[in-house]
Amino acid sequence: MRRKDGHVLTVGMDTFTADDRFQTMHVDSHDWALQIKYVQMSDAGVYECQVSSDPKISYFVNLTVLVIFAPAK
Repeated sequence: MRRKDGHVLTVGMDTFTADDRFQTMHVDSHDWALQIKYVQMSDAGVYECQVSSDPKISYFVNLTVLVIFAPAK
């Protein structure tokens, strides 16, 4: 979930956003990852990963987007 607008991006492997830059990755492990392709400054902010257990478990990640320019030659 993107916290700044409360938008649910994915549930399991299902994506609930029209922005196809977002997808989940889960390869034969207990680890899940949210991949954002072609990241933009507007993607910065807090994201929440929820585990549907009792009680619910939430992990919060703050994404900082940096623009780094290569020195001119």
